[in-house]
Amino acid sequence: MKVIAPFRDASPIIDRVQQTHRRVGIIPGTDASLRYTMPVPRGWGRVSGLGASPGPGRPEIIGLFAPDPDLEGPRLVVSVTRLRWDVDPVLWVRRGWEAAGWEIAVAGPLAPRWHPRFEVGALRRSAGGVEVRRTTGFIDNGRLVRVDAAAPSSAWLKLHDLLWPCGVMMSLERPTYRREVEAKRRYEGPRVAFELPASWAAQPPPAPWQGAARWVATPIEGAEGAALIRIDATPWPGGRIEPLEARQLRVRHELWRQGISLARRVERIPAGSAAGTPGLGGFFRAPAHDHDDTFEVRFAHVDSAGSSIDYTMIAASPDRCALDRMRAARALEIAVATTRTPTDDETHAA
Repeated sequence: MKVIAPFRDASPIIDRVQQTHRRVGIIPGTDASLRYTMPVPRGWGRVSGLGASPGPGRPEIIGLFAPDPDLEGPRLVVSVTRLRWDVDPVLWVRRGWEAAGWEIAVAGPLAPRWHPRFEVGALRRSAGGVEVRRTTGFIDNGRLVRVDAAAPSSAWLKLHDLLWPCGVMMSLERPTYRREVEAKRRYEGPRVAFELPASWAAQPPPAPWQGAARWVATPIEGAEGAALIRIDATPWPGGRIEPLEARQLRVRHELWRQGISLARRVERIPAGSAAGTPGLGGFFRAPAHDHDDTFEVRFAHVDSAGSSIDYTMIAASPDRCALDRMRAARALEIAVATTRTPTDDETHAA
């Protein structure tokens, strides 16, 4: 698709949002916990008052705003999806859009000042031309709350800045600030401790090499295919941090021995909710394959208290088993964000 839609920061409009927007407060149906406020462009009306439904996994509209009631032009759609599993919300939204024929233009977390919100922007060609759509969302207490701003491409440039604050400034009136969907389970070892969603379980197999500690985690329910997260904790060789390239090369060789070929290029990706983890060396992604299947492999690296913590996520059939990939990506973020390495005194006491 040749049309390129701008998805940019338009934060200066916030300084005058009181002149360009009106503040609305909505209670969706009888669910007072979803009461929200949001700036809506002046002159736009609420098209319908739809109530939320507790059906899991499907978005339910809890607000619809537009300048005209026919909904053929620009509009704002507020929805909530009740999740069962901890998933990466960007992957969740992106997967649904791609299945509906949208071409993704941007996808990822918003700038840190809007954390922990994310955005997804996309385009789709239809009989009436090209439509542009931008979602801003967040997760609160097991619910994915999002604001979709949509408009024909012919009107998008004019409306972009006007629509930008709506999702960024939308807020629940009684947020729980609970990012996780599931309860978490903590695992403790001699070199590392971490947490995972309760639908995952981790076991410590034999150490892969001298001085190392390894954990392997897999989903214990709801898996479509094969997914795992491996966590290796290794003391710094010679008291110095080992380069990330050497650590990833070690994983590459181990996968090769298992018949899995990892792509040469490894892409650095956002750390999501693990951003800001002390000692974080980065998140990375690369495709892989064997004779029968494709895989998505993700790496994460943390250095703390004289140890290197290396995480490897492997999800098989990432397109066909998309839910596994979403769950594994989110579990990886949780494991990294909750990682703790023992102090020297704790290590000697153990």
